[in-house]
Amino acid sequence: MWRDIAIALFALAVFVAAAFGQETRGMIYGRVSDPQGAVVAGARVTVTNVDTNTSVETQTNASGYYEANLLIHGNYQVTFEAPGFRRLVRRGIVLPMSTRAEVSVTLELGPVAESVTVEAAAPLIDAVSASSGRVLENRTQQALPTSFNNVTILARFAPGVQTNGEVRILDANDQGSSSDYRVAGSVGGNEWAIDGAPNQGVARQVGFLPHTDVVAEMKIETGGFDASMGHTTGAVVSLVSKAGTNEFHGSASFQHIQNRWNAANFFTAQLWQRQIAEAEAAGNLARAAELRRTPKQPGGLKNYWAGTLGGPVWIPKVFSGKDRLFFFFSYYGKRWSETTSSQYLNHTFPTLADRDGNFAPHLLVDAVRYQIHDPNSVRPDPARPTQYIRDPFPGNILPRSRLNNPAYSFYSKIIPAPNNNPADPRREPLNNWLAVAMPWTADYVALTNRVDYHKSSRNRFYGRWLWDNYDFDRGDYTFETMPGLMNSRAIRDNLNWIGDWVWTPTPRTLLDVSLSMHRYRISNSIPTGVKRFKPSDLGLPAYLDQKAGDWAMVPTMAPSGYSCAIGGCFGWSTPDIQHYRQFSFKPDVSNVRSRHTFRAGADVRLHSRAGGSLGYTSGYFSFDNSFTRRNSDTLTPAGSIAHSWAALMLGIPSGMSISTNDTHYMSSPYAGWYVQDTWRVTPRLTLTYGLRIEYETGPRERFDRMLLWFDPTLKLPISDPAQAAYAARPLAERSASDFVVRGGTVYAGKMGGRNWWDSELMWLPRVGAAWQFAPKTVLRAGYGLFYDTLNAMLNAPNQTNYSRSTSTVLTTDFGYNWLVGDPRRGVSPLTDPFPVRSDGTRFDVPLRDALGEMALAGRSFSWYPGNLRHARQQRWRFGVQRQLGQNNVVEVSYAGSYSDRNYLGRPLNPLAEKYWASGSVRNNAVASDLSQNLPNPFQMSNFSSLQNTHPLVYQDLNTLSFFRSATISKVQLLRPNPHMGTLTLNGNDAEVRTDEMQASFERRFAKGFNLYVAYTRNRNREADYFHDEFDPSPTWRESNDSRPHRIIGTSVIELPFGKGKPLASGGVPAALLGGFQLGITYEFQSGALLDFGNLFFYGDLKNIPLKDGKTFSRWFNTADFERISSRAPASYHRRVFPTRVPDVRADWTNHWGGSLQREVRFLERFRMQFRMDVLNLFNRTQMAAPVTNPLATNFAECTQQAWTTKRFLQFQLRLAF
Repeated sequence: MWRDIAIALFALAVFVAAAFGQETRGMIYGRVSDPQGAVVAGARVTVTNVDTNTSVETQTNASGYYEANLLIHGNYQVTFEAPGFRRLVRRGIVLPMSTRAEVSVTLELGPVAESVTVEAAAPLIDAVSASSGRVLENRTQQALPTSFNNVTILARFAPGVQTNGEVRILDANDQGSSSDYRVAGSVGGNEWAIDGAPNQGVARQVGFLPHTDVVAEMKIETGGFDASMGHTTGAVVSLVSKAGTNEFHGSASFQHIQNRWNAANFFTAQLWQRQIAEAEAAGNLARAAELRRTPKQPGGLKNYWAGTLGGPVWIPKVFSGKDRLFFFFSYYGKRWSETTSSQYLNHTFPTLADRDGNFAPHLLVDAVRYQIHDPNSVRPDPARPTQYIRDPFPGNILPRSRLNNPAYSFYSKIIPAPNNNPADPRREPLNNWLAVAMPWTADYVALTNRVDYHKSSRNRFYGRWLWDNYDFDRGDYTFETMPGLMNSRAIRDNLNWIGDWVWTPTPRTLLDVSLSMHRYRISNSIPTGVKRFKPSDLGLPAYLDQKAGDWAMVPTMAPSGYSCAIGGCFGWSTPDIQHYRQFSFKPDVSNVRSRHTFRAGADVRLHSRAGGSLGYTSGYFSFDNSFTRRNSDTLTPAGSIAHSWAALMLGIPSGMSISTNDTHYMSSPYAGWYVQDTWRVTPRLTLTYGLRIEYETGPRERFDRMLLWFDPTLKLPISDPAQAAYAARPLAERSASDFVVRGGTVYAGKMGGRNWWDSELMWLPRVGAAWQFAPKTVLRAGYGLFYDTLNAMLNAPNQTNYSRSTSTVLTTDFGYNWLVGDPRRGVSPLTDPFPVRSDGTRFDVPLRDALGEMALAGRSFSWYPGNLRHARQQRWRFGVQRQLGQNNVVEVSYAGSYSDRNYLGRPLNPLAEKYWASGSVRNNAVASDLSQNLPNPFQMSNFSSLQNTHPLVYQDLNTLSFFRSATISKVQLLRPNPHMGTLTLNGNDAEVRTDEMQASFERRFAKGFNLYVAYTRNRNREADYFHDEFDPSPTWRESNDSRPHRIIGTSVIELPFGKGKPLASGGVPAALLGGFQLGITYEFQSGALLDFGNLFFYGDLKNIPLKDGKTFSRWFNTADFERISSRAPASYHRRVFPTRVPDVRADWTNHWGGSLQREVRFLERFRMQFRMDVLNLFNRTQMAAPVTNPLATNFAECTQQAWTTKRFLQFQLRLAF
């Protein structure tokens, strides 16, 4: 006994996890009756997983009903025993994840010692639930073509799922596109779970993207009405990991991709063909042949490998976990090596002569623009007393004695030598370094481990942890001089664990308790190599090391005109990392009483996010021609390159700054409670009704480091003087009394508020019904109320003034007198870039909330209101499901939804409607009148008193041109908040309505193939935009979040050749032709409606779509559009053309994918599989939306290819046993 307890505690402690949201386990239920149809109460029912030989025992109640719940997916048999009846064994039951399988039987009279065995699969129809979606078992997942074995891609092949229409190649780091699935109008976001644990990344995206060898099954639920489901208004995508069995099973696979095997972008291929044709037309056959030999695709390869092993925990001669303790472990890795992307191929670096201070060769390019002048020779220009002039360096060569940059020797050593200097010395040495060999690699590793422990029929445990890390290394232009120094790393990693305990104290009561955590970390800028050196290692002062602390690194030096790789110019960009974490605890209890199954439970979560950009921790130093050009102004033109490098060598920057940035830590708790009853009214009618209650608090920043919202009632320090200044010169359109300057920002912790928005208590009733009115036909219907989540993981806080940059003013007279350093004496400003000031400090500290209500005066602001509410969705559905034969099922359903309180930005500083022009004729008078400049009542001269009363506010306002300018546009004075820029309130004004007809046909795998086909006819309208900024409410229009037509299809087909098949079943033919399998996917979807700006159109909207003759160069009818800019709408002209025109859509999706696999068996248990996947099988080009600006010369032309990938090939070798 104590050993059993120890094993349970070990499994729970090491693999602790949590069930949450959507339950991934299933249930077997049914009724037991005698030959006369009377119920058999007290019958013993044993449900056995035949793969693990573990059993769950229960009994039928007074109504002959039983259920065995929370069963992992797998193959089962059910044994029925009752006094006076023969023992009955029902075999061949396949239980997919998250499903209910009915196994009802009639017992025969006779002694219990006699046994009757029945082989029969569970029915395909769902006679209990009203939910909709699709379950994809592992065989289908592995057989269908998926890019890089990313299983989440297959979520698009579920009924009711909509996408943006682009079918991309998605890798293990492509969480964004792997999450692009929408249901019911795309309100809020989807819920992602694995083994019941959260799997959420950033901004409602999925976190971990598992390999197909890891996932046993995946369920995409697009419409559920169970009260236990909440925390979302979208789809619920649940994955369940593979579990160990009594037999050892495993696999090892290797996948390989070559870029040059794949089809090129449409326009790349078109240009290649055109160049060949032009060469042939010119008679240059050698050039044409050379072009034909040139690959259309750049080189590069990707390698992926994976391994799995599962079985009973077994320690020889010590312990055997057979029938009790099982494990499943997986490893997945990747190595991606490519040539540098074309957008990062060309770079400009100093020539070798430049690095010696010899800029004479530049005089051959332009003797005026590239003449370097001596900063120390600056003096007042006799011809222009307000300007300064400098003398040139003799020969355009810097004397060695003048190279005073203390860090120059370091930077000059790490910069690569040019490899593409122009052959003609009269050409500028631009793009003189081609990054042809610069590393462009990615490494990925993922580990998962699951343990299942079946202590007894009454106590079951499982636990699972996973970890992955994606490391993207690119942009290291120092790979030859100091490898790894300037690599631009991007990371994505997940850590997820879950543990669950199921306790069955009685045959009618079940308790499930679980705990879980998911952490997702993302950064596009992680310094590694540059942290090998501190600023002092380069000759800069040691106080920069102390200032940077743990983030001390190579400072950034940025000479103008020179390009570097991604990380930053001669240094590093700003390090940035974000952590997203979610804890979940869920207890759940169920009890069977007569015809009722009662359930109750709680769902408690804690969401958090932390991180922020640290800025330039070790300094940012810019260099340009400010001190090396002839004149202090631009009278004599000067170039960028050469000049900026000379300034760097001389140690004379044009700007010096360093960052002091704060971070954030946001958190928000959530709790959900539910009660539900499943009432079996009759053997053929089941009602499910329940109530869910959710409570979620508004996110809170731990130390109140955030701006909350805009309060329009606040009186400001500038209110009275600005109003007085306006009253002196009021507009005729706006009286002085109407000109009220009110409204300012509110920081957290001020005026009583700490939470971003208010907490909310939500009530979510659910009801569903299933009526099996014929033996193989079910009518199902449901209704439910859902609320979105507004947790801390979704949005970063506004931290205005919690970060600050310290900048040093070097000179106020163009270097005639220096405030920092003394170049005339050979002292570079870099030797002490941030000197001690009169107050004893070197660096500016963030103002934090010191500016209070004036933090964003004169600027724009977008915020969520304090009374923000969760988006609310009512969802309903009814349909008929019919089983055809033993293996086919067809379903036709209507699904509808109405969502209100959806999120939408409302303009809160609009120009009133009466000032706008209207009609279809350009009105220059209105535009000119509103654009005219008038005396500025917000000019700083009106606020001189703030220097004493609010010095920090005065200093801040003095940095803004809005307050420094003597004039202001008339339109600004007419706005409700004339002291502010654009104001956007992100509130709950939007509404969405969807109506869908969904039809699907499914054939489960039998006689060598399966098939799934679904069609969705959708109508989706939403009030999601303001036609004009002054509109009081949003306007309804057809939505692009759903498309009117969508068809999906998948099929796995075993070719009928080989052993056990109808054809070529023996001998050499079987050896040659056997073991082949096809996997096919198909997707069709209407294109998105095109979005138009405000324009003049003089015809009939019905004539804009082209019924015939549509081409990439003329996608729609351009007649009757105003194409002359001088006649187009001027500024402040109300919209007279709709944003979207019916049937004027972008290109549609028409995508086939295919896989061909050959399997060879050997040594009985081993299978070797060779597979080729072809994505975009027919290499169809899908265009991006055409140009919709009628003033553009390429109006109505498709100028870019959509992100849908052209034909893409993958090859994989897999060994399984």
